[in-house]
Amino acid sequence: MNAKRLIGCLAALVLAAGGLWPLHVLGFRDLPGGRWRVTKVVAPGDAFALGYTHSVKQRPVWDYYTVDTGFRIIQTKTVFPGTGFGLPSEVGPGETHTLLPDGSDCIDGMHRPVPQLALRVERAYRNTLVFGDAAPIDLSDLAGDGVLDMRIHRSTPIQLTIHFLSAYGDDLWHGRSSSKSNS
Repeated sequence: MNAKRLIGCLAALVLAAGGLWPLHVLGFRDLPGGRWRVTKVVAPGDAFALGYTHSVKQRPVWDYYTVDTGFRIIQTKTVFPGTGFGLPSEVGPGETHTLLPDGSDCIDGMHRPVPQLALRVERAYRNTLVFGDAAPIDLSDLAGDGVLDMRIHRSTPIQLTIHFLSAYGDDLWHGRSSSKSNS
């Protein structure tokens, strides 16, 4: 076997193996359909936040998360407009409760594993995802009003490519404003 052919075979083998390399992906899929609406490859230490407007208090609630070394979602902090109406009222061991200058409450120092989370998304409540320093994502723009299942799952570059290609031409790429009304 000549050197060019050997290098070509090795390159093909490396590309094939790379396509099967395991990745960990933070994903949001709609239920009951199961279509992935948001996917993001994650690494330990990555952080993101989920926010919404509380239905009774009409003020923002923000929950903060990080990805740990076992690729688990860990809730680290929550900022909310006071207690009651489904909002936190007590701190756990090692957590601190603080009243913020804007009148919001904050529980910090949390280390609460969240294996998966079913999010009720409604346009009226401005459900928002912020990943790191990226621009906020309005989850209703992606999924309308409904339920999104959030979890970290294993994937490969090949599976992610298939996911993106299957969404090509879909309203995920072009926005939902012209294709769906939520009135």
